[in-house]
Amino acid sequence: MQYSLVNRLNLCVLVMKRPCFFILKLNAALLFFATLLMLTHPVFAATPLTSRLDTPAHRYNNVSASMFVGIQKVGARLIAVGERGLIAYSDDAGKKWLQADVPVSSTLTSLYFTDEKNGWVVGHGGVILHSNNSGTTWEKQFDGNQANELILAEINQKLHGLKQEYEAADELEQEDLLFEIEDTEYALSDAEFDADMGAANPLLDVWFENETHGYVVGAYGFFFATSDGGKNWKFIAGRMDNIDRYHLNAIQKIKGGALLIAGEAGTLFSSSDMGETWEALYGPYQGSYFGIQNTKNQNEVLVYGLRGNVYKSVDDGQSWKKIETSISTSLAGSALSDDGTITLVGFSGTILTSSDDGQSFQLNERVSLEAYTAVEVLNGNQLIIASENGITLQ
Repeated sequence: MQYSLVNRLNLCVLVMKRPCFFILKLNAALLFFATLLMLTHPVFAATPLTSRLDTPAHRYNNVSASMFVGIQKVGARLIAVGERGLIAYSDDAGKKWLQADVPVSSTLTSLYFTDEKNGWVVGHGGVILHSNNSGTTWEKQFDGNQANELILAEINQKLHGLKQEYEAADELEQEDLLFEIEDTEYALSDAEFDADMGAANPLLDVWFENETHGYVVGAYGFFFATSDGGKNWKFIAGRMDNIDRYHLNAIQKIKGGALLIAGEAGTLFSSSDMGETWEALYGPYQGSYFGIQNTKNQNEVLVYGLRGNVYKSVDDGQSWKKIETSISTSLAGSALSDDGTITLVGFSGTILTSSDDGQSFQLNERVSLEAYTAVEVLNGNQLIIASENGITLQ
């Protein structure tokens, strides 16, 4: 792989164990600029990575002109997340934005609301935030330090159990168990490395079935679940066959169908039992997927990502068809309007729209060369778009 895009604002200030293969919704030039800005800006220079999990979000004078990564329509309110712990909301269709109270200053990458009151946000440092008042204020539920502790405890427990099985097994069974022990010891070494790094791995997406049951996914195969609204989280990466720890970039439920996870190197997983078990799907593309978008129809879904690639499934992800887009710029965000129009946005001011359930896309006239990171659709199919330069209406 030759690209060095980092999913959802991973500005690569972290020391990575392998090249960054997941998109941050910034192109290479912007990535360099953003990293330089972070290293030289007095706020970042004075704030170590770990302390951002305990430092309230930077306060902005011009909120709407700040860097945003995700946006969601929650009832009549718009809520957006972005750099340095920024969460903002608008009650007048994006004309005026107010900044929410947020207890962390790490970059936030994605959000999901189950109703007009309850929502979750994830981001760098493995942080998970929760709001029960429509996004006006937020509390921290979880971070990467807790994640590392959970992972180490689970792997150590598994290794202990395997060694006990080995001692009690016959020679033939021991041979099989030995391979599993070696794999688990390798995983333990990896987890210890992560713990030494601290809260370094970002979470990249979040999805909740209801107010209690939800999932978050992230870099290096990070995958956690909660059954009590985020009060407690469980590391569940062992439910899927992701031994290479590919980055998991997006999670979404297909309308009327399975849960779907998309990620690095063509990674696709589906679950037909709400996340208890996961099946690895045959991916038609070996590059990275950055997002998942439903159509208005049951069991239909799109995945999109690197180099303008879009694929559609009409059978719950079991088979895929490539959709021609005529572009080679990466796609980073999407939205579905009330009338079924699908909008995809990406780098270099790219906006694609489809009025036939994703069978074909038209390229809108470019009005800028910004890296668009997220999009929502307002009444009358007006677009509200997030980018590194703020939020605009189109």
